[in-house]
Amino acid sequence: MYEIQHIDPAVWEACKAGDKGAYADIYKLYYPRLYNYGCKLTDNVVLIEDSIQEIFVRFWMNREQMAAIREFRSYLFVSFRHCLLRLLSQRKQEDLLNDEQYPFALEISAEQQHLAKEEQHEQLQALKSAMERLTPRQKEAIFFRFYENMEYEEIAGILQISIKATYKLMARAIDVLRDAYHAMPLVPAVMTLATLTIALGSLQLSIAILESRSALNF
Repeated sequence: MYEIQHIDPAVWEACKAGDKGAYADIYKLYYPRLYNYGCKLTDNVVLIEDSIQEIFVRFWMNREQMAAIREFRSYLFVSFRHCLLRLLSQRKQEDLLNDEQYPFALEISAEQQHLAKEEQHEQLQALKSAMERLTPRQKEAIFFRFYENMEYEEIAGILQISIKATYKLMARAIDVLRDAYHAMPLVPAVMTLATLTIALGSLQLSIAILESRSALNF
């Protein structure tokens, strides 16, 4: 999970004014995040990098029309998602944008599965199976909320659904993961929060899975 990073307002204004150094700073900030997101959608690094380049060229050409810094992250992810899924659709000759049949890889750390004790391995496998049952949109919603620290309004905008639908999407996804976790015997004794956090790469997602439904407020 990436640390919350923000564009310095001075850098933003300099970029809008045509400062290529400021533009490079913004590119360096968001490139790894977009690349990581792209790797969840495909293993074709050429398409990922082409999509990143395309949206940053578009941003540079239209930078003066960007209204506010806080809208920029949404703009990048919406543009990148649309561009990459369009390129993937062309290769697969399928409309991935509308069919919602695109892949999305939200996975438990392979290294953690390898290092886990026998009992923990069984529980991690149960969580992995639960993750595989989630829809691509459910996985994306979890990714944006717990790995990109986005608010529900921002997630709704990227996925192009209502805020209410985003809350429902998230709640159902967490229920699937939590049910899989708590269905395993002796889970509290052998699977600590630290172990789960390392496996998932997100403290907040681990807490959401561990909490009861009545206590959950994600």
